Amino acid sequence: MTDQTRQVPAVLIIDLAKRYGGAEVRVLDTAKALHGRYPYTVATLAGSPLHQRLEAADLTSLPVPFARSDPRLLIFLWRAIRQKGYAVVDAHNVQSQFWGQLVATLTGGTTKVSTVHSAYRIEHNGSLKGRLYEQVLRLNRWWGGCFIAVSEAVYAYLRDAGIPSERITLIHNSIELPSSTNETNKQPLLKSLGWPEDAYIVIVVARLEPVKGHTFLIEAMSQLVETQPRLRCLIVGEGRTRTALESQVAKESLQDRIHFTGFRDDIPDLLRASDLFCLPSLSEGLPYALLEAAAHRVPLLVTRVGGMADLLTHKQTAFLAPPSDPAALAEGLNWFIEHPQEASIMGQKAYEQVEKLFSVEEMITKTLDIYRHPINGKSATGGIQNGV
Repeated sequence: MTDQTRQVPAVLIIDLAKRYGGAEVRVLDTAKALHGRYPYTVATLAGSPLHQRLEAADLTSLPVPFARSDPRLLIFLWRAIRQKGYAVVDAHNVQSQFWGQLVATLTGGTTKVSTVHSAYRIEHNGSLKGRLYEQVLRLNRWWGGCFIAVSEAVYAYLRDAGIPSERITLIHNSIELPSSTNETNKQPLLKSLGWPEDAYIVIVVARLEPVKGHTFLIEAMSQLVETQPRLRCLIVGEGRTRTALESQVAKESLQDRIHFTGFRDDIPDLLRASDLFCLPSLSEGLPYALLEAAAHRVPLLVTRVGGMADLLTHKQTAFLAPPSDPAALAEGLNWFIEHPQEASIMGQKAYEQVEKLFSVEEMITKTLDIYRHPINGKSATGGIQNGV
């Protein structure tokens, strides 16, 4: 029996996220790949967006009835592992990594995998919270766990945090390419928002959290009020900073130019109705939102951070701006509006790069291989190359 056909042991995937983001996309894709082939369960917060999507797809879930800070989580997960005999725990965010790998250590004989989607200390700007999150990774190392990094930037961060290379495998986030790239008629959207028919729409798809840098994009939008009257912005997502961002929009008198959609499950339609995708983050791994935008050939204006800086080349596959720089974002917005033909070519090149480098099948194959033999002295550090 070859490595590729060996049985995958029973897997408990843990994702205790309150909201739906890139990590949850990966969890959902992994569950779909395991379903009907190997035993698995996804433990997630009861009623969370991930739980709802798992249920809608008839995938196996274990709804957790406790808050992420509730120590009863330990007993709940311990019973699940003992009763169902899970041999692998794959945890996808810091709370999941703490509780999941602690209980896996206590039960004994369970393979511990931490899939790391971002650089915790950098994402939280070196704060006490970020440093505590990083300590969870070190605990997981001490408990004998292995790590999956979703991008080169996350791989480098884990090495910097003291995780030995033989414990880390690089498995990129990946995405299924859409079967059709037909443009969506944007007129219904424009009419519903009261925007002009010639509006130039920039879309941001991200959690409303400080690390995503929305405030800098809003400031950039305010700089272009007089010179680019067509410019409009859709901010898609939910999070802690929504009230503050809405206040900033009101202060800059941009209510007729910037619209907050909240959480949406029709992202492909919104992308196809948009002229430009922007992600002004301060730190990133390899965001699914960016891959999805590229898969729909939407031109990219993003900051030169993390996996985005590793993947993209300035003015070839994206316009790269420094983080925390509204003037640079304004320059990028202005450039795209003034250069539609070059923007279209750039969107096509980014699509071709995603098509070439990011296969969901390869992501799943490598993940299953980690479930089979998590620490074997191998460390995958190749992958994305700059440019097309």
